[in-house]
Amino acid sequence: MKKVFLLSLLACCTAAFGSHHVDYTADNETIFPNPERGFTEELSYKVSTSHPNVVKNNLSNGWRNNYQMSLAVVLYNFNKFKSNDIPEEVLAGFDEDMQELRDYGLKCVLRFAYTESESDKVDATPEWVKRHLEQLKAHLADNADVIYVLEAGFIGSWGEWYYTTNYGNESQHMNDNRRKVIEYLFANAPEDRFILFRYPMIKTEYLNDETPLTAEEAFLNTEKARMGCHNDAFLNNWGNDGTYASDEKDDDPAVRSYVATETLYVPNGGETNVESNSLAEKVYTKAPEEMSRYHWSFCGKSYATAVTNRWRNSGIYDELNRYMGYRYQLVSAELPEQLQQGRSQQLTITLRNVGYAPLYNARPVYLVLRNGERSYPIRLQTDPRRWLPNGETTVISETVSVPSSVPTGTYDLYLHMPDAYERLAADPRFAVRFANTDTWDDATGMNKLHARVEVQEGNGWVETDAQDVQPVKILQDGHLFIRKGDKVFTADGVGL
Repeated sequence: MKKVFLLSLLACCTAAFGSHHVDYTADNETIFPNPERGFTEELSYKVSTSHPNVVKNNLSNGWRNNYQMSLAVVLYNFNKFKSNDIPEEVLAGFDEDMQELRDYGLKCVLRFAYTESESDKVDATPEWVKRHLEQLKAHLADNADVIYVLEAGFIGSWGEWYYTTNYGNESQHMNDNRRKVIEYLFANAPEDRFILFRYPMIKTEYLNDETPLTAEEAFLNTEKARMGCHNDAFLNNWGNDGTYASDEKDDDPAVRSYVATETLYVPNGGETNVESNSLAEKVYTKAPEEMSRYHWSFCGKSYATAVTNRWRNSGIYDELNRYMGYRYQLVSAELPEQLQQGRSQQLTITLRNVGYAPLYNARPVYLVLRNGERSYPIRLQTDPRRWLPNGETTVISETVSVPSSVPTGTYDLYLHMPDAYERLAADPRFAVRFANTDTWDDATGMNKLHARVEVQEGNGWVETDAQDVQPVKILQDGHLFIRKGDKVFTADGVGL
């Protein structure tokens, strides 16, 4: 729609602003820890009142600095509470553990279970699962900032929905008791977090819907949009131990196609459980292709060592460590040379996601004007969850406007993607780093755009759609109030 200034006599006085063109150099070698992606290490424990922690005292700065990890798999074993309440000491221990993750710049893939062996199949009844989730609800909400995803858990050994006494035949994906647990999970888990299930057929049978998510359905607060899959038998026989086998035996191309499409919009990850050296030798080279097709975001780095050690010895480990999850690269940008207070200006940023997966949890994107210690963020409308992977290019083309509160002067431009939660937003360890040469600012968690902009004094008038503007009132001092739709603004663009 055509834009004009409210008083035409001022339009002729408006300067034509130029723009910078900047090209960026991709970094295809450096391995660094970006939030919510990459290799993981598991921490698990049978918690009790005397030992309520799983994470506390088990982390070090080496997780990020030496292993370039940003995620831990955290498994709480409630073996002692199958038929009684979770003690307050254990709930307090959970909060302490989540704070420990914050302190070390990590998030978690979170799971709860009642047993940890194939021989012990006695898990809790649906009624006790419901009670435990109700006890956990407030604690999960309070710590959602450091929970990347919640794995469904609770049913079966290790919470993997297989070896179980209370949830039917082990080869079943869905029955009444399993359905109840899913309902309890949705009633008590944070609404902005995904829930991952061990088998994709759990989702299709629960929803009675074998159609994968579409772009239009993605990232809505619906059960379909929040249900994902975790594969804890990566590269194993028989369709990854049933992950891609609709009848628990035969590898099913339809299931594979479903997961490949779904995982553009819901997270996927897990671990390999191949313990045979001979099988590991046959399958280890398939990892990059498989992770790329099924959009893996995270994978255990230690279990099982038959495969993970083979990755290390061959160099594949470093390749996976670079490209698992998202890996954004700036390609080029057209950025304004001048911005006038209260006036909008076009910018274009072209980027590429060379990682295996998108970024799934909501996250803001800011253009930041920085001058010394002063920073002024301008929120962009782009949604990074829709920056598609495997080399796809995204073009951000938007108009930006500098508020009149930003002082005149010259500013360096940055792109900033902090965590969506206020508690983590100022911590650079939780901001997204782009894989480019000489762009990352470790101190601020911002990405340098290698361009400067001059902010000029505004002329006191707001730029808007001429067809949708009505004067409301002119005061004696000449100050104009305007109406745009159902909103009223002053002439400097400030809403009333």
